[in-house]
This record gives sequence, C-alpha cells and structure tokens, in this order.
Amino acid sequence: MRTPQLIAALTLVAGLAGPAVAAAPAYAMASSCVVTLYDIDLSNPREKDGVDELRFKVDGNWFPQNGHFDMSTARPDGDPADFGFPSTIVQRQENKYFELREVDPPVITGGQNLGEAWAFGYDCDNLGVGDIHIEDTVLSSNKYAYTVRLKLTGQ
Repeated sequence: MRTPQLIAALTLVAGLAGPAVAAAPAYAMASSCVVTLYDIDLSNPREKDGVDELRFKVDGNWFPQNGHFDMSTARPDGDPADFGFPSTIVQRQENKYFELREVDPPVITGGQNLGEAWAFGYDCDNLGVGDIHIEDTVLSSNKYAYTVRLKLTGQ
C-alpha cells in the first residue's frame, strides 16, 4: 500500500482548496434603501360619492406629477404606475414618509392629509444589497381606511 504517496496527494489537494474557500466574497450589506410605493388598497373611501382623488407627496414632490388617481369601492387597488412610481432614498440613520392626500380637483395641491406611510432607515440595517423589505401601514379614521405598502430595497 502506498500510504505516504496518498497522504502527500491529499495534502496537496487540501492546500489548493484552502485558499479558494478563504477568497470567497463577503455578503454585501446595504448602506441605504430605495423606497418605492409597492401597493395601496382602499377599504373605505373618504368621500360620500365613494371616489377619492389621491396623490402622494414624497420629499416635497407630488405623485402623480400632473393629476391624481381616483380610488373607489369599484376600483379599490392602486399600483405604483397609477401614481407615477413615487420613490425616494432613505439612509440607515433617517426616516422618510409617503404622505397620502385626498385632493379636490381641479385644485390638485393641498387637500386633506390622510396620513403618512413611513420608511425607517433601521429597516435597511439587516438588508443586503438587493434584499427587499415590505412595510405595511394602515391609514384610517372613522371616515376612511387605506393600506399603503412601501418596498425598501437595499443598495
């Protein structure tokens, strides 16, 4: 039996495999997050006619930029495209919000603040680059109810 040759061959193979394992890249943690509107659902409209004319205000910008989106009991689901894809960036040490407003056309600024859906920077702490966290917020009163979902993507 050739035990010394076998041991030498195994030692050589182990020596070659060792550096390859040590050189594996580390998991990249996110330093910030891109925050986008993921979904909005209506449970109860504010207006008596059953139609709410909605906009989001994010970092001082209105979405959709030129107009509003009508949500009603007949159309209770809103998607990012309906609002012009509102988004912002949140750093790990800060928080930002998406303010939902019900406007009265033809005036599409101002209006009634229905509440804020917050994106918290600390949610980015545990995300890797490309990882996703969904933040759900229920905005409600005795007159209306909405569920806003924000998507935080680590970057």
